[in-house]
Amino acid sequence: DNVEIVRGSIPDTLPKVKSNKISFIHIDMNCAKPEIDAGEYFWDKIIPSGVVVLDDYGYPGYLDQKKAWDDFAIRKGVQVLSIPTGQGLIIKP
Repeated sequence: DNVEIVRGSIPDTLPKVKSNKISFIHIDMNCAKPEIDAGEYFWDKIIPSGVVVLDDYGYPGYLDQKKAWDDFAIRKGVQVLSIPTGQGLIIKP
């Protein structure tokens, strides 16, 4: 009962997500712009100590995403931890 699938393109569908408090979000769109759009939209909804997993952050071939998330992290005053799975991890302060 607590899952709702919202179909459509990013960023158009973001306002349809009803969650106001997010403790975990896994972002995997294989494209930098919609991923950053989602990060920007959800950032203020993520609770302190909330976790953001970035699926393709450290994989070869996804340098655009890494650069975009590094820029995002600088703007938000956080760091992205590159983990051995090739993913990135942000813990919101």
